[in-house]
Amino acid sequence: MKKITLITLFLIAFSFQSYSNNLVVGQPIINGSTLTFTVKWDNSWYVTSGPSNWDAVWIFVKRQTCMGSGTSPWIHANLAASGQSVTGSELQVNTVADNAGVFIRRAAPGLGNITTATVTITLDSAINSDNIGVFGMEMVNIPEGQFYIGDGGPNFHAFTDGTTTNPKLIDASAQSAGLGNVSNYQFQNLGSNVNLPSTFPLGYHSFYCMKYEITAGQYVSFLNTLSFAQQIRMQRDNQPNTTPPDSPMGTSFHCWPCGNNSANVVIATPGENTTQISPAVYANDLNSNGIYNENEDGAALGIALNMKNFFAFLDWAAIRPMTEFEYEKVCRGPLLPNVNEFSWGSTDFYNNYNVNNYGSPSATNTNSGLGMGNLGTNRIYRAGINAKATSNRSTAGASYYGVLDMTGNLWESCIGGWSSDYSDFTTANGDGNLFENGDSTNNGSANVPGWASNKIILKGGGANWVGTEWASISARNWVNFDSYSFFQGGRGVRSN
Repeated sequence: MKKITLITLFLIAFSFQSYSNNLVVGQPIINGSTLTFTVKWDNSWYVTSGPSNWDAVWIFVKRQTCMGSGTSPWIHANLAASGQSVTGSELQVNTVADNAGVFIRRAAPGLGNITTATVTITLDSAINSDNIGVFGMEMVNIPEGQFYIGDGGPNFHAFTDGTTTNPKLIDASAQSAGLGNVSNYQFQNLGSNVNLPSTFPLGYHSFYCMKYEITAGQYVSFLNTLSFAQQIRMQRDNQPNTTPPDSPMGTSFHCWPCGNNSANVVIATPGENTTQISPAVYANDLNSNGIYNENEDGAALGIALNMKNFFAFLDWAAIRPMTEFEYEKVCRGPLLPNVNEFSWGSTDFYNNYNVNNYGSPSATNTNSGLGMGNLGTNRIYRAGINAKATSNRSTAGASYYGVLDMTGNLWESCIGGWSSDYSDFTTANGDGNLFENGDSTNNGSANVPGWASNKIILKGGGANWVGTEWASISARNWVNFDSYSFFQGGRGVRSN
């Protein structure tokens, strides 16, 4: 079979510092076991004061053998222990212990656009005639350090320091010892019903966090590397839509809420499950005109996902869910809490939208104010829509570390909650592969120990929720979700 080289632009989205990040990963050149391609993005940073962090691009590779039938799965391509590089002195390549991918980031402090650089990565085996897919997503470094959970308010079941209503400090000793019994961190005993050990990620150690919520474009990229059986699993778990991958062209696979207020993922090419088994090809078609992946088709919109599909996407991307402790760190950083504060560090909230070019990656909110959010609008917006060239943290809706939309748009899905056991969750990242063992009940599911047994808590509010109090950083109201909720989305993190 002729080798097909795939390239996916995983996100064209927006930074809290400026207008557009415009991440572009170029077409790779293949030579033996090496891939050489260009990368560029706008509004990069590496700062040594304030948040003292940097942004980065997480690069990973998928491969599919051409020697088998149409059922051959796409698998994660692990990298060699050496042979990863980037041209010039502006950027550096950070490898990871499991060789699942690399981070490309600034080598020295600076701000601004990253012009085209050439990246070379080496796989752990020759590519031969395999199909290849190179993927990239923007992430933000969350540095090691102490922070507070809870904001000192008495309501919304926030974390507390023992039986008081004071915030609790998570420092090195708390992480190394674990939090133990729930009474140590929530005065109403609303937390894990089994002691939290030192292996549970409380957030003290450094990690990377996706800069944006998972988007429709990212989800389509994910679906298009699944086998037919895995796509069946996605539709089975993708309530309320149950669209088989061999449905007719144009059938909506994923739209919730359906209509002109959310992403619309459709079947562009039906799958085949009778003679020559082949998976469906999915696309974005927000305007439902049958012309797929147009500029205005909503690829940059956040996408609502149930827990199983959310976990599957994270496992596929070799990242992991965040805990609700980590959520509070990403939002608040090391600063002292303010009661009922939102992710931009204050109780300011300006909830007024006038969006131009709704489905486009260049969609803008022409209104502005302190504490930009979209609670109660019942419309999912482009990731990072409030970040403009003139934005500050509050008007961009940015967290302390520069992560966007941690309040509003889609509820953030986090490990945690009440009266359930999440003590077995660890910093283990996804391995990039979903079950592919011939058991149709397992195909397409995340297979990381400690994930399947966990339920999630929704943090940060969503476009369907009018009340601002449940959207504050420390509010802990929507708990024990294991199926599908309106406007439930999220993002992944990766431990170093």
